[in-house]
Amino acid sequence: MAVIWWAVVVTASCAGWGIWRALRYPGAPAYAFQRKYRSDRKNLAGARELVRGLRSAALRERGRAWLRAERAERAYRRRIVRTEAALRQLRTPKRGRRLEQLGRIVLHEHAVLVGHAEIPLAGLRVRLERARSGKTWYVYLTEPDGHELVERYGAKEYPEDTVRRFGTRLQNASVKAARRLDGRGGAIRKLEAELVRARTDTGPVRAAQAARQEIRLRHENRPELPKARAALEDAKDAWQALTGRRPR
Repeated sequence: MAVIWWAVVVTASCAGWGIWRALRYPGAPAYAFQRKYRSDRKNLAGARELVRGLRSAALRERGRAWLRAERAERAYRRRIVRTEAALRQLRTPKRGRRLEQLGRIVLHEHAVLVGHAEIPLAGLRVRLERARSGKTWYVYLTEPDGHELVERYGAKEYPEDTVRRFGTRLQNASVKAARRLDGRGGAIRKLEAELVRARTDTGPVRAAQAARQEIRLRHENRPELPKARAALEDAKDAWQALTGRRPR
């Protein structure tokens, strides 16, 4: 069985090679296989190989130039995005871990949540007021821009000590957050300067793009490929004159 299998494989391979050769050198089978026409086949194959080699070399060089330009552009964008992200984190840090909650007000390390609203903690002002009836407490949260939120707490459910203690913790946390923000001022200024440098440092990108353009124009204007294509057409003409069939 193994011998038969190998015989089938060899026969199929030979048949495939014969079909490929007949398509490559069209006309009567003699033109594709006989030694008499070897030089004619060699001339056609050489002209094809020259065109293919020049095209491949041009594609490789242009591909490398395109890749270098893409890498330079990605590095440029990556530097900007990385600096912007670091700057955002310093200017507006994430809310951090949860510290305490009273009703709908949830205190985090760097922010306060009131329902679905998230308020930066730095600069937040806290004010407590008790209704004249004594049955309700009001907690006012005022942002640095003046925007204000208020939450109500029933005195039965939330004792005075609990509300006052929570309000004091909110105010103290706001003061600490403001101090941390002031302390980050130097780092923020450094990152702002780095962002300006990152955005203006377009030299590597421009150089890579210019090299890519120069290579593209050089290959478009160089005479070797048009000459090789003309020689290939001459070789095809000669083969057609010999066999009556024009190769692809």
